[in-house]
Amino acid sequence: MIRRTSPALTALATATALLLTACGGESSEGDEKIPGAGESSAEASASPGEKAPTAADKLDRPEMKFPDDFKITFDWEKPSDPDGAAALGDAENYVKAIHYGIIKQDPESAAYKFYIEPMSQAHTYAKDQIQQYVDGGWSLMGELRNSNAKVKKGQAARTQVVTFCRDESKAFGKDIKTGKKVDGGGGDPNDSHYAVTLVMRESKSIDGYWKAVSIDGVKGAAECV
Repeated sequence: MIRRTSPALTALATATALLLTACGGESSEGDEKIPGAGESSAEASASPGEKAPTAADKLDRPEMKFPDDFKITFDWEKPSDPDGAAALGDAENYVKAIHYGIIKQDPESAAYKFYIEPMSQAHTYAKDQIQQYVDGGWSLMGELRNSNAKVKKGQAARTQVVTFCRDESKAFGKDIKTGKKVDGGGGDPNDSHYAVTLVMRESKSIDGYWKAVSIDGVKGAAECV
């Protein structure tokens, strides 16, 4: 039986008990090994009235371009708090990077590795999601819509908790060989809506650079339907 192959958070249910405990400990690799974390040639000085660039602003971030038949949108405003805004921005990048890995059919994609703490639950989740699509011979098509983001300071040091709603009702799996939509059948429309929680932690060595530690999702959450 072919399941509906939207980029759903279906793999999260079995790991829910592990998610929040994962954010309390440090990564085994720390901040020393950062894929693609070289500095760009951006100007270091800011014009009068502009915010001075942080170390994170000068990172050589991975470029992610999606095909015309797939779109991922983030409908929210950035928080006024600099830490919250930076954490939300890199949470968005982490989500994009997972789907970029699916499009590229690359479970070892450098894009998502740039935005995770190595060996974290967020690392395992990203790799497993991409691998599922590769094994099934699927890519993505349609539109993924994310909205209603909120950010609050986490209990652990240097952490921010990002929550948002995800609407997968217009996103579908695409057969790699035929280019056609994978028909996963019907079902409860609410199953396409999720409340997502991401725990982000700031790098020890690069100010303003946040990496995903854990991800959780609740299917059919009332606040997101």
